[in-house]
Amino acid sequence: MKYFFTREKIRFIAIALIAFLFVSSSENYSIISKAEDNNRYLKTTEAIYRVNPLYAGIISEDELYHGPELRVTEEAVLNAEKSSSVAEAAAVLREGLKRKDRNIYVYFTFPGTDYDASSLITMENNAFNIAMQHTGKGNEGDYLKWGYSGMGMQIAYDKKDGKTSGTFTFYMTYYTSAAQEQSVNAKVSQISSALSLSSKGEYDKILAVYEYVCDNVKYEYGNSQLKYTCYAAAINKSAVCQGYALLVYRLLNDAGVSCRLIAGNTSSGGHGWNIVRVGDYYYNIDATWDAGKDKEKYAYFMKCDSEFDDHKRWSQYADSSFYQLHPMSSTSYNTGTVGSYVSVKTLSLSKDKLTLKAGESSQLKVTVKPARAESLLTWKSNNKNVASVDSNGKVNAVAAGTCTVTVSSPDGKKDICYVTVTEENSEIKSLKLNKKKLKLKKGKKFQLTVKTNPVSAKDTTQLVWKCSNKKVAKITKKGVVKAKGKGTCIVTVSTKDGKKKATCKVTVK
Repeated sequence: MKYFFTREKIRFIAIALIAFLFVSSSENYSIISKAEDNNRYLKTTEAIYRVNPLYAGIISEDELYHGPELRVTEEAVLNAEKSSSVAEAAAVLREGLKRKDRNIYVYFTFPGTDYDASSLITMENNAFNIAMQHTGKGNEGDYLKWGYSGMGMQIAYDKKDGKTSGTFTFYMTYYTSAAQEQSVNAKVSQISSALSLSSKGEYDKILAVYEYVCDNVKYEYGNSQLKYTCYAAAINKSAVCQGYALLVYRLLNDAGVSCRLIAGNTSSGGHGWNIVRVGDYYYNIDATWDAGKDKEKYAYFMKCDSEFDDHKRWSQYADSSFYQLHPMSSTSYNTGTVGSYVSVKTLSLSKDKLTLKAGESSQLKVTVKPARAESLLTWKSNNKNVASVDSNGKVNAVAAGTCTVTVSSPDGKKDICYVTVTEENSEIKSLKLNKKKLKLKKGKKFQLTVKTNPVSAKDTTQLVWKCSNKKVAKITKKGVVKAKGKGTCIVTVSTKDGKKKATCKVTVK
């Protein structure tokens, strides 16, 4: 996945810079007028342009649309329908954004004359933020927030008769045109009808939309900026993760299911997905990562956060206020056979190298996500003569050599541990002879054998054999007893240091 979203730190810097520019512009050169007749036009602030913070690093300010010189007459303000609050201004702006108007003029009149350029710029910015808030409608909220690449802001105003009047002006740069959005509207309506969404319950609506997007949209690797849009996913059927998520957002909110677009990071970089509500709680879904799969193999459908932890939200989607508005279920939704095939996301062993002596054993531990997939794992040694491994990952060293132990999942995920086995030279803990008592006739022989503990301590050449009376019997270095004359004696085998020993009483008749 390419980095289609900027990292959080960059976004915060961008937002802070924008705030600084607003303040500095209002203090230093906010009131200007380029009109020939200053008495005819209202005072204006300097136009300020900014890239959508969501696309910082993808598009530059130079690429943004810059509006015409702002000339607003007192007569135009007087004759226009005006907003009397920031909320009303936001509602007017929202409609202009939905129409994809490039120049949006929001006329206002506020009681009092205490407003200055700085306070009016703050109000204009607040109106813009409110216009982007989630409303539950598919063509508003996140759909608008992710649909523009940049914008400019400018104000014309005057104070008269105890009021402050003028216009908040917005110069918008969009990824799509009004005609393209009309195509999206028609396509979304067509898809909704084909899927019979109006007759389905919440979960069935989500499943139907998810299946449609996963089956019909492919990932776009080209350079066109259109790939970021719902248009690309709905009409071209080829988009990046954001396009997938916007199409899901549009279809589900239009169908009455609460859905949000979430942005964050994965191991591959910036990424976008959705959360959807069933009943009182929300669940994570990621159509991009399940695209092209049979529904039995969906691995990112209706998951709780703990089973979706390879997605890390940006902070504005992870703070307490966002979770309060969008409470997440503590468990994944019971989807029946959908997603029943357990796809392993990550698989790793506790060790990548292991050295054992022959006869020793060691338990390898595996970390697998999701955890319920552990029962499906297969363990294998490529040389059982060196080391074997059981179904739980216990490695048993057999003989000197090297081998690999592999743990794998049914869908091809695997990890390997390289095993080295050396000969056992463990200290002998005890000795035991095959006979504790032995009766022989003169001239006969008998082979005594010794067992060591541990068994792997096989270097018996280091053992010492002795006989207490050589006139009765002799003992060879290999433990052979030779009967010499009548009587009894004790044959002893011991370690070289004499700490461990075993005895046999020999009687010769």
